[in-house]
Amino acid sequence: MANVKMDDSNLHSLGYTTKTALIKLRDDIRNVIEEHKKKNTTGLGLVRNIISFSSEKVLLSGVAYTITLIYIVCLVLTYIFGESVQAHAYLLWEAFFLIVILLVNFLVAFNEEYQFRNEIPHRVRKVLETLDEAIESSKWKENHYPHLCAPFSPCVILQWTYRDSTIVNLPWALLVEGDVIVLRPGQEVPGHCRGLQPEDPEQFFGQIFQPTTPQKDNFSTPRIRTPHRNKAYRMCETPYLKNLKLALEQATVRPVTVFEKQRYLCTVKIMEGIVLPLVISLVVIASFVRHVYHLPGVTHWTEIYFLQTIAASLPLLQIVFPIAWVTLNCFGLARFKLLSETRQKYVRPKSCSISEDASDPLIKAMSESNLQPENLKSLGKTFFNILTGREDMVCRTANIVHVLGSLSALSCVDKKGILSWPNPTAEKVFFLRNSSPSSHNSSKTSLVGSMGHQSDEQLDTPVEGTKTAEPSTIVEVLDLTHDQNAPFCVEFDDQRWRQHLARLKPLGLAALLNTCAPAPRHTYAHFCAHLTCEAQYSEDLVPVTNRRCLCELAKQIGFTDSVTDSYQVQECLAIFRQLQADTIRRETRFVRSLQLSTKVKVPLPHMLAVIVKDQANQLQMLTQGTADIILDSCVDYWNGRDLTPISPADRKKIIDFYQRNSLTAYCTAFAYKPLTRGISPSLSALYLELPADSRPLYAPRSQTWADAPALHFHSTGKPTTTDSHSR
Repeated sequence: MANVKMDDSNLHSLGYTTKTALIKLRDDIRNVIEEHKKKNTTGLGLVRNIISFSSEKVLLSGVAYTITLIYIVCLVLTYIFGESVQAHAYLLWEAFFLIVILLVNFLVAFNEEYQFRNEIPHRVRKVLETLDEAIESSKWKENHYPHLCAPFSPCVILQWTYRDSTIVNLPWALLVEGDVIVLRPGQEVPGHCRGLQPEDPEQFFGQIFQPTTPQKDNFSTPRIRTPHRNKAYRMCETPYLKNLKLALEQATVRPVTVFEKQRYLCTVKIMEGIVLPLVISLVVIASFVRHVYHLPGVTHWTEIYFLQTIAASLPLLQIVFPIAWVTLNCFGLARFKLLSETRQKYVRPKSCSISEDASDPLIKAMSESNLQPENLKSLGKTFFNILTGREDMVCRTANIVHVLGSLSALSCVDKKGILSWPNPTAEKVFFLRNSSPSSHNSSKTSLVGSMGHQSDEQLDTPVEGTKTAEPSTIVEVLDLTHDQNAPFCVEFDDQRWRQHLARLKPLGLAALLNTCAPAPRHTYAHFCAHLTCEAQYSEDLVPVTNRRCLCELAKQIGFTDSVTDSYQVQECLAIFRQLQADTIRRETRFVRSLQLSTKVKVPLPHMLAVIVKDQANQLQMLTQGTADIILDSCVDYWNGRDLTPISPADRKKIIDFYQRNSLTAYCTAFAYKPLTRGISPSLSALYLELPADSRPLYAPRSQTWADAPALHFHSTGKPTTTDSHSR
């Protein structure tokens, strides 16, 4: 909590208790539901929707109701005025059958319309029941909430809030009026709120919190920047109520689905609007001709005009179709619910990958579940609950069967339209290597000696008797595939990735000891908030702070969680650099080649260096950040055995890869440097801002570390590294 800086020393006593906040949230939701119930009373409006003549959602149109009633009257008249009354006694039964069918259709349509109008209020009552259960056992501890430094997610938006005299990461939906929240620099304000101090300006929903005014002065030397401070505000509204009111108002005005449009087109537009009038007209004309000219088979006029017309046109009314439509819809939703529950209960072996083959274990498990009696019983119960509106799922306002049935392809894309997984995972690993091996007598060979792998040496050792070419730098890019059985795990596509083990090792350790380590989390989170605020001052910059943990990649290569126990984090050094418009045009050659420099935002250059002490009491600095600023600070790269100076051509290859991939992904660069002494603790609490043009600050020379110990790695024989991961 050291990074949470507040202006009021007594803020620890502010805020609601968990029970008080939940009670207030429950009462506010109940008030909204009661107001909605008073505004939307069921009556004639419900009946008008059921027998509507123009609505696309209607199951049986008003035309069908009217014609069916006319047919019932005609059957009764034929029974009364017909010549052979005893022979036509079944006409009353036919009329009664039509009345029953019409009544069943009306009741089914009434139930569907009632459930449609009240589905969201019923779902909200389920929320109220959950809140009641939470209030009864409102013993929430700090570890029950997401971590304060959890990465941003577009699915669940979190807010630092005082609950039970402790700052917790609370979802926006649980905020209530009167809550004391902590606004971080650059974050979106969750709702209307006022500062605890009189001079603090009011904040409104959707605004970006900026605690200070931007500094637009030009400078040519690095300067110290004080981190933007968090501020406490008091909520003036309950954010969830705004979404709840919108959901209640918009629930009944949702667009019709593709299948509902097709049903309306076939049953109403074509059958009732075209075919039915045409058939009735032809039959009436034919009956008139028969009656006038006394053609053979002519009976009483009621039978000629009424019975024959009814017999020819009644099937076209499709009065049984609405019952079948609702039954099949409920059955499809029940099957979907059963399949989803089967998928959740099924545990797939780690060695099994997802496929569409019939031999897939999951497909077999779903197919076999159809024949089990207990599943048939569950299917029937779910079907009845869906029909009566008791099932714990949305069925009328949003029909998942209609949605999935109208899809021809499915892909997950982010806001830029890039095919990606919901959680960013590593996709590519970029590094440099030499085309010929360095000397095996290098002072840094202890790096390879600690690896325990000889494949790299065997592959890179030149064959005796052949001429060794001049060493050159080669770009190596390893592709990674997301493990479909786990949300964050990845696997290398190239089976020969182990030959690059020595080159990947430093990056893997840097990932584990930087933002993945527990110690720098608060520093990195507050630094990200500062960068987000700084990026708001320029329309050409965007903060790339949505990084994810790369521990799973490190484990895939071979590192274990215990490797961090061998190092002790000493201090953290945060550095960033503002970019002017001319600097952006000069440095982003690839973006300029696309003629998108005025549309594409450039990541704000920044890096976070973590100073660690190993078991030998030697200091090492592991850095993570954007490739441009880290590349400016580096003079060598690790080729797997020794340090190789970075040439201008090498820099061009690195920066081209970074600029190309940063348009559609998060690119993370890693660097390492041994230190002879640490940094001041006071500097660790501040940020270092570099001028826009920082080239004069870097000396173009490669430093040697003759007396510095080599970096030793501790793993199980597999290493890790990453440079680019998807959004």
